[in-house]
Amino acid sequence: YVESIQKNIVTIGVGPAGTGKTYLAVVHGEPDALQGTYRDLLRRDPNERKTYVTDKMAKGVQEAVLDYDVLGTRTELSLVRIYLQTGRTHQIRASFADMGHPLLGDGKYGRERINRTYGETGQMLYSYKLTFTLPTDAGRLEYLRGRTFQVQRVPFAEKYFPDFKLS
Repeated sequence: YVESIQKNIVTIGVGPAGTGKTYLAVVHGEPDALQGTYRDLLRRDPNERKTYVTDKMAKGVQEAVLDYDVLGTRTELSLVRIYLQTGRTHQIRASFADMGHPLLGDGKYGRERINRTYGETGQMLYSYKLTFTLPTDAGRLEYLRGRTFQVQRVPFAEKYFPDFKLS
């Protein structure tokens, strides 16, 4: 299992309650605060296959929470580390876009002009670190409790922020 996880072959669906996922993203603009929490209400439209931030609780609306740190800025871009507290569909993409900071390269929630300017056709978002917290008995996966797996490099982070190093 460990080797397969390191090679990104296996996806383990234990969810945010059993894992801690840490993401890197390049977003347009600079968030108002260098650290913060986005607490949103999200509504998923299955026909459009898109998630929207809404201001009212209703049927199908779910609370979504993430924390972020701005790791660097340059021109009109920011490198952001993101920690999910909840794991909603398109949560990161929808929340950052709603705050005016869409992911670079995101064709669904982003800004086409900026994506074209940088020549990006894929979203600059990557889950680079996974920690297994496993609050309940994990059975065959028990040996993963407390273990963290991290990639050595994230190419888009190096491309736009060459001085950035994963720690």
